Amino acid sequence: MKRLLITCFALCMSLSTFAQEAVDFKLNPEVGKPLQLNMLIKTDIDGPQSVIMDMNMKMELHPSKKEDENFRLENVIKAIKIDINADMNTVSYNSETVSTDETTKMLGEQFSKIVDQKISAVITDKGKTIDIDLPSSISSNGFDPSAFTNISPSFPDKAVAPGESWDNINEMDDHPFLSKIETVSTYSEENTEGYVINVASKMLDLSGNEIGTVSGNYTLDKETHFTKTSALKTSVEIQGAKIMKEVEVTIE
Repeated sequence: MKRLLITCFALCMSLSTFAQEAVDFKLNPEVGKPLQLNMLIKTDIDGPQSVIMDMNMKMELHPSKKEDENFRLENVIKAIKIDINADMNTVSYNSETVSTDETTKMLGEQFSKIVDQKISAVITDKGKTIDIDLPSSISSNGFDPSAFTNISPSFPDKAVAPGESWDNINEMDDHPFLSKIETVSTYSEENTEGYVINVASKMLDLSGNEIGTVSGNYTLDKETHFTKTSALKTSVEIQGAKIMKEVEVTIE
């Protein structure tokens, strides 16, 4: 009886695996339909000056145009909330409330400039960002463009089944300290929420040495293959400072 139960369990697991067929991942968001995007960025810098910063941005994402296999995405920042702890001193800013003290007003002068700013990107149906336009008001505030280019994972050129992986190399042209990011993506499973893709990356400096890693996962909509949720963790060491960053995205 015990052997029969084990055999039945193994057969059920096998049938469950085969039931999840291979998927040819291709982005196909509905052009003209706005999406609500929430992005939470948690940053912890351990160095000569320790800083902990939590940033929450509400954005409206418009897939505005499709040309051949490319989509133009226009992302408008609607609101931003920031909490900064530097050497045990905490300051906060919320664009949706009125600033009352001088420190908050100073932060407001800096970060209010990015509200209603539009970030435009062109992304292929295989998830590769081929162009991004980051307004100067955003780039001058130290925003990493990768936070906006990692909206989608990269997809392979063929259909993949659960458990299969593929490689992607992102050359970081003109980056001050990175030469490229090497990523291994794995189609993990299909569940009630969507398709789950796990990612693991190595960050290489200009000499080809590994200085950081990225790991996390995406859950994709079953119809459009567009991201529903994602959670990525980055760990990198630069000039004696260790930077830990977590980026969580929800798109509805």
